[in-house]
Amino acid sequence: MNARIWGIIGGVALVLALLSPLVFGNSKKVEQLFEDAETFYERSDYENAIAKYKEALKESKKFGVKTERIDKDFTTLVNLRIAQCYYELAEDSSDVRHYQSALTHIKKVVLKAEESKHREELTYLWAETLYEIGKLNQAKSKFSGLIDKFPNSQWVPKSLYTIAEINYQQQNYDIACKTFQKFIAEFPHSEFKTEAEQRIAEIELLVEKRKSSEESDENNHDRFKHDSELQAKTMYNDARALKQQGSINAALQRYIDIVSQYPESQYATKAYIDMGDIYFKTRDSKNARYSYEKALDRLVEENTEEEKKEIYEKYQSTYLIPQYISDDSKIEALTPRDDKALVKANFLRAQRRYAEAAQQYEDYANTNPPAEDAVYALYWAGRCYHEVAFADVTLFSKSVNVFRRLIADYGDSAHAIETYYHLVLAYKDWAQTPGYAAEWQSVIDIVAEANAKYATSNNPTELRFLGRMEPYKNEARDMQDLPDDKPPQDDTPPPKNDRKDDSKIWGQSNSDIEKMEEKRYGQGLTYLDQNQYAKAIVQFQEAIKLDSNFKEAYCNLAVAYIEQGSYEKAIQNLQKAIDIDQYFIEARFNLSIAYLRLGRFEAAKDAANAVLNIDSKYEPALELLDSIAD
Repeated sequence: MNARIWGIIGGVALVLALLSPLVFGNSKKVEQLFEDAETFYERSDYENAIAKYKEALKESKKFGVKTERIDKDFTTLVNLRIAQCYYELAEDSSDVRHYQSALTHIKKVVLKAEESKHREELTYLWAETLYEIGKLNQAKSKFSGLIDKFPNSQWVPKSLYTIAEINYQQQNYDIACKTFQKFIAEFPHSEFKTEAEQRIAEIELLVEKRKSSEESDENNHDRFKHDSELQAKTMYNDARALKQQGSINAALQRYIDIVSQYPESQYATKAYIDMGDIYFKTRDSKNARYSYEKALDRLVEENTEEEKKEIYEKYQSTYLIPQYISDDSKIEALTPRDDKALVKANFLRAQRRYAEAAQQYEDYANTNPPAEDAVYALYWAGRCYHEVAFADVTLFSKSVNVFRRLIADYGDSAHAIETYYHLVLAYKDWAQTPGYAAEWQSVIDIVAEANAKYATSNNPTELRFLGRMEPYKNEARDMQDLPDDKPPQDDTPPPKNDRKDDSKIWGQSNSDIEKMEEKRYGQGLTYLDQNQYAKAIVQFQEAIKLDSNFKEAYCNLAVAYIEQGSYEKAIQNLQKAIDIDQYFIEARFNLSIAYLRLGRFEAAKDAANAVLNIDSKYEPALELLDSIAD
């Protein structure tokens, strides 16, 4: 064998030696890590146990590792142990997020578990976890499944008892009583026998009271139900009218009255749907999701599949996360001092009592507070007045006045640019109110003022807000029907050369290009807010042409495509965003939404799990996995 061949063999051997710790695993190391994890678990040191279990699982995936000595289905066993640790952490800390983490690991392996004993434990833990987070119907189903599939399981008594308890909590007293009686008959020596007997006694007393009450109310029941439905219908029609008139807060309050006063009415379901639509339009995804969930829970057999599908798609849409601002330029939250007046104002705002909150903020601003607190109070006074101005048009003037005061007195504040933006929104909504069309000129003037003030700015946040204001200026001009040949009032004079060539940007400075890119991106965000997806797509595409690594533009371009139903295009752009930044959580999560819309459930789960690999407590991904697990 010549020297060249020996050299090649030696080189290969060297490479293998260098790579072996990375590629080839060590079975004994896996065993040791697993034993360490088990020791931590026995000591109730669940966080260290989780870390060791995960390390053992990672090592077990390497080439050459044998785990049969530990368990034939090692992957399932480790995920089960991790889920048990998270469950115990939740029990100790009352932190519901640990229950969600437990569910994530259960669902990873429960359907693929090879060993019957693992499936049994996973099913029971799944049922218990669902019960703890209040998903009673799902928990009842899992407990029943365990009893059917594993009739000799040690957890059958507890499962049967819990099924009875769930029925008791749901006021299914007849079923609960029979189940408790069955439990006592089959497991007379159980530790839960005394509790079951107490429940039976409580049920008998409740049934007796209910029977007496029903006898006296029977004649009035049908008439009362009929009257209630008529009242709910009247309130619902009033709420719809308020919504169409633009009195959003008044409409919301009416919807809330319906669901609280007439929870059994069909109009309560309709109210939840309309509430979800309102919240979704204002980008309040959490409340929108809750409202749609309540509507989905109430849909009955009479509803068509098309109706159910429509609400479910709306529910899914609440998970979409537009990336509004890049990580390096997030607007810092205003932080007021711990002043009683501001605390009271914040409390009123949290209760949606906007008129009272606005007055409280403005009164506080008049007490000559520190500059930081004055900015905070004026900003929220303007926002709150704007919220209620749809019901009382005179409050638009109060909204713009406090915004103008903030700009005049604290124009060098970091929040002045955001104040300009909300001032434009206030004038825009005011101009759309009958009799106030003259305020369209105010929209144009404010955008011009902001452009002049920040003409030399290179701050990404300021540039993006300028970009977001630009479409409102154009809308104002359209509403005023200005002739094309009228010179613009807020921009620099047009160039002498009549031919504009936007493609020739090579001679411009990097600063100029960044400004263009931020402006395009900001305009795209505004169109996205207005549900003008085609226009948003154009702006995001232009921003990407200026910066091919603009990950947020790719992400929001995908959001627009998802809203249009172009899921494949959305996936392509989200993949580009992820290629730029592997840890871009919002892009990965939106990818799971796109797959879900296409009905590619496994791909959606994989994308959501990829998010959890970056942040194991990312709530939207945990909730999404829970919603599609079955």
